[in-house]
Amino acid sequence: MPWCPKCKAEYREGFTECSTCRVPLVDTLPEENKEPEREEFVLPDGMEKPIAVYTAKNRLEAEMVCDMLRENDIVVLHRPAAFRQIQAYSGTDARFGVEIVVDASQTARARALIDEMNHSFAEAPVDEEELARLAEEQAMQTPEQPMEDNASFKLLPVVAGVIAVALLLLYLVSNRM
Repeated sequence: MPWCPKCKAEYREGFTECSTCRVPLVDTLPEENKEPEREEFVLPDGMEKPIAVYTAKNRLEAEMVCDMLRENDIVVLHRPAAFRQIQAYSGTDARFGVEIVVDASQTARARALIDEMNHSFAEAPVDEEELARLAEEQAMQTPEQPMEDNASFKLLPVVAGVIAVALLLLYLVSNRM
């Protein structure tokens, strides 16, 4: 039986070209590697064996930890953390988190720096004015995105009106019976 080498469709005898791909048919398909190809993940320069050293509760905390590690000449990478990992690390019911990853050769130093940073925050908590300043600073760094006109919000009053009329009719019909 002839086969299309491109789309792998099987044809009856007598056909010589795939009607979809427009390529010549072959008698047998080549053996394929059964394992799907995995995308190569490119590590930053200076990171050979990535190890997770900390799971931040949110993006702001992750950026703060990453900046501190970079200031101390540690190559760092951050990625979304799995839900179960966050619960295991923090003991809380966190919904989101960011995992901080460094090279295996830097794990002890990175963990010590993170512990030191967390300890200093525990001793001298940041006041609300400082938090507001940090949030404003981060907002200034985030590029503005134009507001898009969302048609669903325009239809909201119409939908609410239709529901109100339907409820009124239902009320009137049920009271007459």
